[in-house]
Amino acid sequence: MALIECPDCERKVSDRAQTCPDCACPVAEVVAEQRAEAARAEAVGSREVTQEETDCPPCKARGFVEHADGRISWCAVCEHSGRVTLCLASDGFYAVARYATDRFVEGELHPDSSGVVFHIGEQKPPLKYKAAGERHAIKPEEIPW
Repeated sequence: MALIECPDCERKVSDRAQTCPDCACPVAEVVAEQRAEAARAEAVGSREVTQEETDCPPCKARGFVEHADGRISWCAVCEHSGRVTLCLASDGFYAVARYATDRFVEGELHPDSSGVVFHIGEQKPPLKYKAAGERHAIKPEEIPW
């Protein structure tokens, strides 16, 4: 247990308190948000690009995507190659579209919302195929942001 300052009234309160006894500020929520933000900042700060590639999660390393309605299209995330950049952070490995790597490392793209960044776990996964397919760079207007 530690004493912290209430974010609203600056009174010293327990870091385990649900609310501040003076002003009823939701201290537990604020502390949880601060810890989550600190963890996110640490993870973002630890991001680095490895010199390796990994299988593309959307197309499962095939270079094409099968849609729910039966259509098949080339995978824009891996540029039809079946492989994307492998990045490492304190919270594990990420599969990142080549054209999004810099933005991911800088913290501009979040894995849960980007569509081009995928958390793939604590262990580096093995490759499904020995070689990647031919890469067909996408046009700037095709980049999904």
